Amino acid sequence: MAKSIPLLVLTFLFALSGLHATSFYVSPSALLSGDGSMGNPWTLQTALNHPSALQPGDTVWLKGGTYLDSLDAQTSFRCLTHGLPDAPIIFRNMPGERAILDGNLHYTLYLGLGQCSHTWFWGIEVTNSFSTDRDHNIPGGITCTAENIKFINMIVHDTGSGIDTWKTARNTETYGCIIYHIGNNLLNNGNKEGHGHGMYLQNDTVGVKCIHDNIIFNTYGYGMHLWQTTTTSALGNFDIRGNILFNGGAASENMGGPGNNVRTHNFFVVANGAGNPVENTVIKHNYTWSSPEMPRPSVNAFGLNQGVRNMVLDSNVLTCQTRLGFNNTPIFEASVLGNQIISGIPPVYGYYLWGFTQDDFPDNDYFPTLPTTGQDVYVIPNTYETGRAHIVIYNWENDLNVMVDISSIGLKPGDPFELVQVLDMEEKVTTYTYDGSGSLIIPMTGHSLALPVGSVQAPISTFPTFGVFLIRRSVDGNPTAVTPSEKQEAIRITPNPGSGSCTLFSSIPTPSRLVISDLTGRPVYQETMTIPDVHHSLDLTFLPKGLYIIQVIGNHASASGTLLLH
Repeated sequence: MAKSIPLLVLTFLFALSGLHATSFYVSPSALLSGDGSMGNPWTLQTALNHPSALQPGDTVWLKGGTYLDSLDAQTSFRCLTHGLPDAPIIFRNMPGERAILDGNLHYTLYLGLGQCSHTWFWGIEVTNSFSTDRDHNIPGGITCTAENIKFINMIVHDTGSGIDTWKTARNTETYGCIIYHIGNNLLNNGNKEGHGHGMYLQNDTVGVKCIHDNIIFNTYGYGMHLWQTTTTSALGNFDIRGNILFNGGAASENMGGPGNNVRTHNFFVVANGAGNPVENTVIKHNYTWSSPEMPRPSVNAFGLNQGVRNMVLDSNVLTCQTRLGFNNTPIFEASVLGNQIISGIPPVYGYYLWGFTQDDFPDNDYFPTLPTTGQDVYVIPNTYETGRAHIVIYNWENDLNVMVDISSIGLKPGDPFELVQVLDMEEKVTTYTYDGSGSLIIPMTGHSLALPVGSVQAPISTFPTFGVFLIRRSVDGNPTAVTPSEKQEAIRITPNPGSGSCTLFSSIPTPSRLVISDLTGRPVYQETMTIPDVHHSLDLTFLPKGLYIIQVIGNHASASGTLLLH
């Protein structure tokens, strides 16, 4: 029977210091002399430096394209903005445009304690397209030690870590984010195991850390990892609801085997310090899956080592193997009820219940084998964006199609929207117009699978038994899933990054002028393009390594982009 989570209605009341909040703009091709206007935008780091014009309650809109920077030896972008509790500063992608932070340094986006506060990052993509060796540690991701930060509907993929919020990051919220292909292979006695966290979470029990309605999958190691780096720190005050975690560890080239139980978890909620269990934590209405084809199936582990105190584990769907630190931990004080605890673990790996029996927690539904009839469908409307939702389908009887009720997500008749299959967010995007019926038929076969950057392992499918999808309303009929090269079709440079010999693809009519500038805005190369050829060869080997702004200027049109020489 199909199920739906009711739409949460959220009203934002900002008591702004001025009469109206102001919008500012940033662009990948902005000059350092920009003033933040639409026509003369800031660079992203300029906006993150909190210029005097930027006030609490303002929004910084990121124009579509790829943002490349290296603030220092470790950091691509650093946040230095301070909003107010009722007037945060918001960094958000332009409607219908895809803004990507692409970095090959340890921190793609760093938010340090005391350096920023009351700042939101919304709808922005973070990746590392440079690291193609997944047999060694790869850098990149979001690291937050600052207080009162929100990450909303972000997409983070192919980085060393996903979204890490450390113990000092009090009162942070991570909402609606999609995180995948995080981490790298790790060689252990000739066997490739996996390492990497979709989310790495700490909290020192001061303030509540909210982790709501995220999707985490196909990591190299853990999906959601709650842990302590010391044995004396407290850990707790987490509110974890509505998340979809599946195939944790599936991206690694893990050889599997019963003796190999390293880093293949969807949930890993474990305290590390003696006398410091996980405290005051709610884990509710979350959904997990582990494909039986995985070399080492994903596990859901709660309270191993030092146990838990005042934990609520309620109304979750926990598949494969579930571990509760009930019989081997000093403290296990938890309410465990209303969960569906389902097998699916191959027999060679043991029983699907570890550390407890059904008699220990009788107020749950237990399934010692995978169901073979019926369907369970969960629709999770987005709190921050009307017309957006996550959908998780347990298609137990392996039907070719599943009917889903999408009437709760806020679409109106005539609204254009997209259905995105998250295992291939680049390619598997289908466009629709909402007809007002509330019904959508979703196919459970014929789905493509994206490879992690640099991987040689064939992806592991979840279909037709399990599928996860994103619905998002399109902006003015324009899909939001277009790539930067599609969105900025007028100019593209390959290879990028490159060493200097490259080809420029431009649809700006000739005659046109090519101008290449450094980050100060100083032109370092110019030429007139007169031959009507969209493929224009360039030899820029004379330029020093660095980031350059490329502009093609015609009589009635112009376009810009960036080129990284290394």
